[in-house]
This record gives sequence, C-alpha cells and structure tokens, in this order.
Amino acid sequence: MSEQIRAFTAVLLEPELQQRISDCAKPLYKLPLDVKWVEKNNFHLTLKFFGSLSREDIQKAVTQLKIIAGQEKPFYLQCGELTALPNSSHPRVICLSLKGEVDRLQFLWQRIENTLAAAGFPQEKRDRFHPHITLGRFRSRGNWEDIARNAGPFPEDIILVDKIHMMASKLTPRGPIYTPLAAIPFSQE
Repeated sequence: MSEQIRAFTAVLLEPELQQRISDCAKPLYKLPLDVKWVEKNNFHLTLKFFGSLSREDIQKAVTQLKIIAGQEKPFYLQCGELTALPNSSHPRVICLSLKGEVDRLQFLWQRIENTLAAAGFPQEKRDRFHPHITLGRFRSRGNWEDIARNAGPFPEDIILVDKIHMMASKLTPRGPIYTPLAAIPFSQE
C-alpha cells in the first residue's frame, strides 16, 4: 500500500500578515476559553481539503490545478472582520472573514471543485464556499459574546492571490505541521 498524505489546497499568507493577525488575536488567547488556537505560521485560506491521498493522487490533483491556475489571473482579497462559523449562536470556529474580490475566489473554488470532481476526487458536500482564515476551534461550546467584547481591530491587509499551494498536513500532539508540496502560479498574461 502506498503512503497516504493528508492534503489540502490553500492560499498562503505572507509571514508579516500572519504575525499581524496573531498580534491582534493576543487578547483572545488570554480568555478562559476551551479553544485550540491555530499557530500563527499555519494561518492560511483553505480552498479544498482532500483528506488522505496517495502520492499518485496528489500528482494527479496538482496536474488539474495547474490547468486551472494557468487560466486564472491574479486578484486581491482583504482581511475582514472577526466572525464565527457556522454562526455566533453556535460557534465552532473563530475566524477572519475575507472581502475584496470574493466573487473571483468563489469562481476559483467552483472551478477547483468541478475540475477535481471530473478527475475522480470527491466533491464537497456544501454548495457555497465561505472563505475565511481560521484562528481557532472550540473544543466545547463557546461564548461568542466574550470573544466579540475582547476582540480588537484586526488588520485589513490586502492579500495578493497569484498562486495556490498543494499542502501536506501531518497531525501531531502539538498541532498540525503544514508542508507545501507544490506552488502553482496563476497566468501572468
């Protein structure tokens, strides 16, 4: 049996932006919440989570992603506001929303879903993509009011989306370790 790798596609953030987001989230880290906070160097925008794939399937997915990326032009997103998923009444995920050219991002997500499904990869069960940068996940029921009350302003930095990455995720007791497997640039024409 071939080695299985937990894989996902993502837009990676610049280290400076990861640091600014982490700095703004520091007041939240001090709250008595049952939250597993994401390490700052793991802040990213997930486009598709595959689960476990063989190296052959990863290469197959990268080949399809190269076709998509070759037809894409760079675009811009912007960090939005602190929010909860699925909602603030029943928060499971603490995250930053995204704004900017979100319609382009939605279109890219749909193309990735459709193209990879045609190549034999399972499609997501949802029909709409909710772009966000995950900051933390509640281990037990959380209190959104405490978070909203203690959250300061977050950076409204611009994010250039000019490539996507195929990533490996290795789970460890201290949290996941993400490793880029391939950087897939968009067309510059």
